[in-house]
Amino acid sequence: ENKDKTKIGNEEIIEFPILVIPAYQKIIEKQHSLIAKPDDEKIREALKDVDVVHIYMPFFLGTHCAKIAHELDKPILGCYHISAQNITYNAGMKYIIGATDVAYLAMKNIHYRYDWIKNIYCPSRCIAATVLKYSYKQNLHIISNGYDPIFRRLENEVSKEYENKILIVSVGRLTEEKRQDLIIKSIGKSKYKDKIVLVLAGKGPKQAYYERLAKKCKVDLQIKFLDQNSLVKLLNEAYLFIQASDVETESISCLEAIACGTVPIISKANMCATKQFSRHQKSLFKKGSVRSLSSKIDFWIENENLHAEMKNEYAEFAKRFSLEHTIDSTLEVYEFMLKKQNYEYVIKDYNNPLSLVLSSTVSKNQIKIRAGLLHHLRRLLLNA
Repeated sequence: ENKDKTKIGNEEIIEFPILVIPAYQKIIEKQHSLIAKPDDEKIREALKDVDVVHIYMPFFLGTHCAKIAHELDKPILGCYHISAQNITYNAGMKYIIGATDVAYLAMKNIHYRYDWIKNIYCPSRCIAATVLKYSYKQNLHIISNGYDPIFRRLENEVSKEYENKILIVSVGRLTEEKRQDLIIKSIGKSKYKDKIVLVLAGKGPKQAYYERLAKKCKVDLQIKFLDQNSLVKLLNEAYLFIQASDVETESISCLEAIACGTVPIISKANMCATKQFSRHQKSLFKKGSVRSLSSKIDFWIENENLHAEMKNEYAEFAKRFSLEHTIDSTLEVYEFMLKKQNYEYVIKDYNNPLSLVLSSTVSKNQIKIRAGLLHHLRRLLLNA
């Protein structure tokens, strides 16, 4: 029996040892993540009979899988679920000029090599626009990661714990780029501070700091790590959901919240793709602004009728990003890849009406036209 193999149902799972990176291991572990150590022989054996290789993360194991899949002439779908900012922010390089650009180019030249990966899965238009900025040549398939159908509206979900309170929730790792500090400070400035309970559902390296900050700002803060059923209940109880991140490739947690009918307030940061889920101008606040976020919190508390109306609209809007739709769209991408239509260049949004198909055999003049078209398309994607 191979100790490196386990089964979940009928699916065989191949396990790899942990790769320890001395200079950054503590940072990696604080993110509750682990890096796998590749074994090329094991990868080659696993991939030899597959039709399509779908690589989720651009780390050591994923890069080795891309290299070997290319050698085996397998079509590869690379995924852009990690942005360069996720890496530079957590490595303490947020304020180093050029660090993020270098990280994006390194990812492009080391993992997302065009000779290996011809198709990229982008979870949002924001990420597709970023990929275009750095002149990636691959076909771009914009597909939401999708939310689990367990996240839905429930009736009469008000516990005694939050009775007569205004419950505000944020979900995600407690890290710098998620900007939970901004949420705490904004609630501290709200005229309804004494009625608000803030629940941060997650864990991470900033927890102790946030607890001290909440005490300083006199904010009623609870930090919890919840199972899925408890999170569904919490989101149904919440009056507002806040996504304050500077950087988000999509934010499934926000999708889960609006699927439960929770009205969101979202950062309008350039690299926060979550702003695509806003259905009202008061659901967006200026990046990094305590004053802007605090005013939006107060607006929704003071406009209960509009809040009730938007709960229904958000829950209905979320349906287009369901996990079922994501699965169907991903299968469509697999079929496209198996046809090996190398003469086409494709950018397609599977959740919203947008599709661009260009011939790969073009003249120099047509190349200039294409460059201009892609520039305008990138601006469209960024503003979506």
